[in-house]
Amino acid sequence: MTSASPAVTTSSTSATTSVAAIRSALSSTSEPSTSSQSAGLSSSSAGVSASQSESGPIRATPAMWRCSRIMHMQRDLHPTILSSLEGIVDQMVWFRETWYEEVLRQLRQGLTKCYVVAFENRSAVSEATVTPHTLNFVKKLVSTFGIGVENVSAVSQQFSSAASESLARRAQMTAQDPVFQKMKQQFTKDFDFKISGATKLHNLIVLLKKWIKLLEAKTKLLPKITLIEEKCRFLSNFSLQTAEVELPGEFLLPKHSHYYVRIARFMPKVEIVHKLNTACRRLYIRGHNGKVYPYLVVNDANLTEARREERVLQLLRMMNHYLTKQKETSQRLLYFTVPRVVAVAPQMRLVEDNPASTSLLDIFKQRCAKRAIEYDAPITRYYDRLAAVQQRGSQASHQVLRDLLKDIMTNQVPRTILKEWAMHTFQDATDYWTFRANFTSQLALEGLAEYVLHLTRLNPDMMYIHKDSGYISVSYFKFDIDDQSGEFDANRPVPFRLTPNIAEFISQTGVTGPLTAAIVSAARCFVQPQFKLGSILKAILRDEFITWHKKKHDEASPGEPPTDMAGDRLLQLVNKAVLAITTRLQELATFDGAVSRVGKLVPLAHNFDNLCRMDPSWHPWL
Repeated sequence: MTSASPAVTTSSTSATTSVAAIRSALSSTSEPSTSSQSAGLSSSSAGVSASQSESGPIRATPAMWRCSRIMHMQRDLHPTILSSLEGIVDQMVWFRETWYEEVLRQLRQGLTKCYVVAFENRSAVSEATVTPHTLNFVKKLVSTFGIGVENVSAVSQQFSSAASESLARRAQMTAQDPVFQKMKQQFTKDFDFKISGATKLHNLIVLLKKWIKLLEAKTKLLPKITLIEEKCRFLSNFSLQTAEVELPGEFLLPKHSHYYVRIARFMPKVEIVHKLNTACRRLYIRGHNGKVYPYLVVNDANLTEARREERVLQLLRMMNHYLTKQKETSQRLLYFTVPRVVAVAPQMRLVEDNPASTSLLDIFKQRCAKRAIEYDAPITRYYDRLAAVQQRGSQASHQVLRDLLKDIMTNQVPRTILKEWAMHTFQDATDYWTFRANFTSQLALEGLAEYVLHLTRLNPDMMYIHKDSGYISVSYFKFDIDDQSGEFDANRPVPFRLTPNIAEFISQTGVTGPLTAAIVSAARCFVQPQFKLGSILKAILRDEFITWHKKKHDEASPGEPPTDMAGDRLLQLVNKAVLAITTRLQELATFDGAVSRVGKLVPLAHNFDNLCRMDPSWHPWL
């Protein structure tokens, strides 16, 4: 078998997970949607109730027919590879979160939503109430406490694999656990919105923090390492002799077939790590070249948002191609650090990992623990001080916001936290200098991408710093599109993340020198290839706006089949978005005499007057 033969199958891993569902829909439309493995996993991961899962049969759409035909052709051509891929995906069900970890992830999501609402209502902090959307999210969390993912009724119908049957048994055992039942009763009691004042935003945030601390303590007691052979016998026995399957994500970028790395063996140890705002399982895969590749098995609650992130990652991969072809960017080693991300199930992905990476928020948590303060204490202090000002009859003026930020940085978060961490981690001067140099160039690229491509703001929990190299990888970057108009949101106090702690670490010389020069050279690189970047942007943004249209339709008319977006409207949105991106690129790449636009943009990013207007959950002091 040639190495090119599995190309289609491996790069279409997410499609193979839906084969059972498509087969079921095509053979009989009388079975419930949970009759297939992937449909059952999809519904259970979304926390769907039993009544929703039994609402009707799968309708075989033309796209499903075409997909089914392609999969049948692939099965005839490569039966061994297809069966091996399905076996690997089938075993991934064992890497789902426990109910402790699942509820903890959902509570953190709820707290994030509450912080967004709090900032939107900062003009009246004490009187702010929960929005209907956030209230429905919390109510849904209460009704599906602990069994939102492993929904017994949603997975106990009919199964095509032993792993799915085991998942149903595990879900039933969870529901019968006395500790689980006791916690569920207390959770339901705490989040009873019939009580007076329960819908006050401040009260809800206090409750969410209480349960997050409780479940964090519980998860710390869980085992950190498991053996793959205990539950995943197929993965334990898999080898290169079983089938020639490439590593996940090998086909995300084209290269010669001789350089594709195939899976030789799944390593026996599986680690449980807390990354990407959830509890992940870290798999180690040995390639046929002898190298060991770590991957995270990540559970994603929102399928649409996950695909939006993958679109941005694919764009950055293609932009890397241009960075390697230009002299100025190559000599500065400018290259986006983009992890491989492959969907293996409707709500599960494999993400390439670096065990030496840690998020900026985790660094902040470590330093706060040494100072014996809570990492979210600055956010609490921000809103408490703001509420106290408003109770005296004053409004949150610009001077008040400046004083708030100055007070937090003086008493709780000094501007030397990141620098202290780096000096403690890299005690050798050469290591420290090399790490800081790489960090500066990577920060320049991420800042350029955030500003030019109109991406969502770079939060500390999204920014992963590789301690072994200084590289930065960003998770959950998406295009920042307004939900109503469908246009880019360009109104932001700061263009990109250059907070006091980061600026202090890379030094004033690093900000005005290497950081600024790296942004200029990268911008000029992307302007150089005539019309090439614009063509790539049009293809990616087209999918982005189609997704936005479907989401808007689902919110306006739930339950109705989505209609196609008008061609003229789609063309207008795409062209306007591409023009906005290319205009910003041209501005950064051109010089007004000896002065670059970047030289004016960088001071705006770490200007105190701009930082104080940012959301405190963005951690403008970090």
